[in-house]
Amino acid sequence: MGGAFKVYAILLGLVCISFSQELKACYRAYLFFLPVAETCITYRQEGNTLRSESFVRTINVGKLVKRVYNRGWAVALLPELRPIKFYYYQEEGEFKRKQEYEFKNGKIYVREVKYVKLTEEVEKDEKKVYEYRGFVDPYTAGLLLYRESSKAQAGTIRMFYDDKEYWLPYSVVGKETVEVQAGHFYTRLVQVQPNIETKGLLKPKGTWYIWIDEETNLPVKMELKFVIGSATAKLERIEGNKNLLKEVFLLKAGAYSPQ
Repeated sequence: MGGAFKVYAILLGLVCISFSQELKACYRAYLFFLPVAETCITYRQEGNTLRSESFVRTINVGKLVKRVYNRGWAVALLPELRPIKFYYYQEEGEFKRKQEYEFKNGKIYVREVKYVKLTEEVEKDEKKVYEYRGFVDPYTAGLLLYRESSKAQAGTIRMFYDDKEYWLPYSVVGKETVEVQAGHFYTRLVQVQPNIETKGLLKPKGTWYIWIDEETNLPVKMELKFVIGSATAKLERIEGNKNLLKEVFLLKAGAYSPQ
């Protein structure tokens, strides 16, 4: 009996350690007071890397207007948040494709597969190679925005997406207390210009506003504009180690040795 209890305790401890290295944040997007989409983002520290993965899908009336189901992930090297890999799958209306990026040897290796509407028939399968000049994938760009806005009132995030390099300016325009379903948060209000010309329906437009929690560095509210309309996303729940991003952002160079 005692031996079995010890084994159980060890297993429970391993689960707790693993759980402490993961953070999940789920949001719901609203058009006026109607929920139109939902998304969850999971961050997982795996040795000397940080893996980010997410999905977004339209729900209720949003699904009736335009069906969207996107999912993807990215891996970045810690502590500098240097991109390693990026994958993104999109279904937006009748637009369907997947992208794969690999950052290595000073290059960005890109593969894009476009499908015939929502079928499995491949319309285009292209491979391209670009010079890596410090521009990161969209997931890592978001992490850099959360980190850099905690240190500098204004700056620029460099992002590579859809064959182009983008300079995305941001500025911290205030501090506000925000109440959402996940709780009360003291936030910095960040203004972003997502001047991105991407494919698909979710093309950014105008100015975005993001309320980022000062304690956890998680967005708790977002006002987003797209070509097909606008939405306000609010944090519904947090699971796992809520301080994971804060801990990752505090890592110093040399904290890890390459595997």
